[in-house]
Order: sequence, then C-alpha cells, then structure tokens
Amino acid sequence: MVLPAIFGIIILVVIVYVVLKILKNLVLAFVLISLVFIASYFIFGSLPDLKTVPIIGQFIPKFPSTTGEAVAVIKNVFYSIEILSTSRDSQDNLLVTVVNTGKLDASSFKIFVDGQQVKIINNPADPLKSGKTTVIQTDWNKDFSSILVQTKNANATFSAG
Repeated sequence: MVLPAIFGIIILVVIVYVVLKILKNLVLAFVLISLVFIASYFIFGSLPDLKTVPIIGQFIPKFPSTTGEAVAVIKNVFYSIEILSTSRDSQDNLLVTVVNTGKLDASSFKIFVDGQQVKIINNPADPLKSGKTTVIQTDWNKDFSSILVQTKNANATFSAG
C-alpha cells in the first residue's frame, strides 16, 4: 500500500517537472520572438512581414488589415448563406435552394433575379436556423443569368453557367 503511493508521488513529481520545463521553454520562445519583433521595429521602423519568411511564410494566413475587414470576417462567421441549387417547378417558376451556413438565424429573405426583385410565392422557413436548408419558390419563369438572395445580415449570389 505504501509502495504504490511512493511510486505514484515520484511519477507525479516527474510529470510536474517535465510540464514546468515545457512551459519554461514556451515562455522563453515567446520572449525571444517578441524581442526580435521589437528589435526589428526599432531598426527598420516597422514590424516584419511574416509572409516573406522563407519556408514558413506560405503557411501564415492573411489577417485583416483594417477594422472593417475584421468586422466583415467575424460577421461572415455568424451570418452566412449559400445558394445550393436552382430548379423549376411544374409551372416553370424558379426554385432556389438556400442553406444557412452561419452560426445565427437568417431572416427576411429577398430574391433578385438579373437585378430585379421577384416575388416569393411560398413561405420559406423564416427565420432559417443554422445548418438548415429551405427552398424558395419565386414567380420568375424566364431564363436568368444571376440570382441574389438577400437577408437582413447576409447575401449570396448564383451565376447561371
């Protein structure tokens, strides 16, 4: 009974020691990288562009450069819709299949076909929950080149190809 407890304490001490060494090295790496950035700022007058670093630069994502771009990126995560497909019903009216790919509900649908707002005939799911799909039936029965589905917070376009 005492022997397993001693071995357990020894193993725990070794694990704590290794974790502390790893954390120390991570903090040291962060400090050294920060010093390189600060030195670069004082020497060159600007922070280095990490995209130009050989080998690793290609793996660094592009970050938004303005507040407006950052807000747009965040908004697109929460409010996003996509047009999955288009088809025709038995009266040759245009059907548009839309999916909510955002995290929050999409509501207040409007459809524009070739720049003209068209009437929605059916009652699509409104609000459309995240991850759900709905079919919107319009009164458009001619050929088209582009469709714009607009909600209160998101837009999606579809081009006939």
